[in-house]
Amino acid sequence: VSDALGQITRTQTQQAIATERVSTLRRATTNASLLFRSGLASYLEVITAQSNALQSELELASLKRDQLGANVELYRAVGGGWQ
Repeated sequence: VSDALGQITRTQTQQAIATERVSTLRRATTNASLLFRSGLASYLEVITAQSNALQSELELASLKRDQLGANVELYRAVGGGWQ
């Protein structure tokens, strides 16, 4: 049970950090697009920012999956089962 609770706590912390990272990288994508439109950045910088934002969103989705798995493990650890 304590392992499952620890895993839930860790994934919640990681998820909060990843959520902030996604938000930051989305803003970076917006900024890169604005810079590109004003001629101060290349298109490569825009697509690099987009790629970074998408990668962080994939990481967040993976962490959410891990969180759900940890919840299932906790449920099983306290005696829950499938009906």
